[in-house]
Amino acid sequence: MLKEKGYSDPRVDFEAGKVETDFITVGNMRTRVETTVKKIGRRENEVTLILTTEKIFKKVGWKRTKILGKEQYDRFFDEIEMHIYRELAKPEVKELPKAP
Repeated sequence: MLKEKGYSDPRVDFEAGKVETDFITVGNMRTRVETTVKKIGRRENEVTLILTTEKIFKKVGWKRTKILGKEQYDRFFDEIEMHIYRELAKPEVKELPKAP
């Protein structure tokens, strides 16, 4: 999903349940995404999302700034949820046994 949003080659650590991207710069703003997924039940996971947004200033360089409100986070989580449902709907592919 992050690749679809323009983030190239997110770093995925399956053991730690983390995904991290590099910054995407658009104009005088740049944004990066960090997520963690923690299993809390048999069919339940907790997803933590950190969107870091910075703005460039001539005298001080990059400085964190808040541009996203609750609506943008809600929309992002809605997209994550839809992506999960699409993945769950895909038929499971079983590997064939390897020839001896």
